[in-house]
Amino acid sequence: MNTITKEQIQQFTPEQQAAVATMALRRVQKRERLLKQARQSRYSIFGCAGLLAIAYGLAVYFRAPFWMQMSIFVLAMAILAQSVAINRRLDAMLELFEDDHDA
Repeated sequence: MNTITKEQIQQFTPEQQAAVATMALRRVQKRERLLKQARQSRYSIFGCAGLLAIAYGLAVYFRAPFWMQMSIFVLAMAILAQSVAINRRLDAMLELFEDDHDA
């Protein structure tokens, strides 16, 4: 994408300058919206943990066989570990993208 210099923008008509400003504003708003959306992933981890805890609790309450209870517990721990790992990688990628954008 070609970058327009300040001198080139000053040569534009007022309507063209307004259009360039509007495009830049939309780009910044989109970037902020995407960053906010990406950072909201922590809530899904807590929701996932809650649902898995409920599943395990129901298995214990209804006296499911021990092997089934342990299977639910192991599956829950594996899912949570993956969720945390993915969230950490996304956070690292976002920081790298922010550093690239600021440079």
